[in-house]
Amino acid sequence: MKKISLLLFLMVLATNVYSQNTNEDRAIKITNEMSEVLSLDDDEKEKVYEIQLKRFHEVAIIRSTYAEDLETKKAELKKVYNRLSGKLKSALGKDKMKEWRTYKQK
Repeated sequence: MKKISLLLFLMVLATNVYSQNTNEDRAIKITNEMSEVLSLDDDEKEKVYEIQLKRFHEVAIIRSTYAEDLETKKAELKKVYNRLSGKLKSALGKDKMKEWRTYKQK
């Protein structure tokens, strides 16, 4: 019984560690893309990374918490994306966000 409990604990721990690395990798990828497209300085790049990383963590929590309740999950994810837009706009300004939207529409 102890071996099974230990094995389950290690599996959960490994999943959390893998998820964090994936979130960090995704945040870095988007930050680098935004930096390249918008010519961000180091301060702006750091702000974007923190915003994106927090978003990916929130999304992962919502997806695991509301896995069975699709309507609630959809509503909570929409809130996260709306906050993301506002945070990025305050960090980068309206002009750069407009430029980013134009780039993403291509």
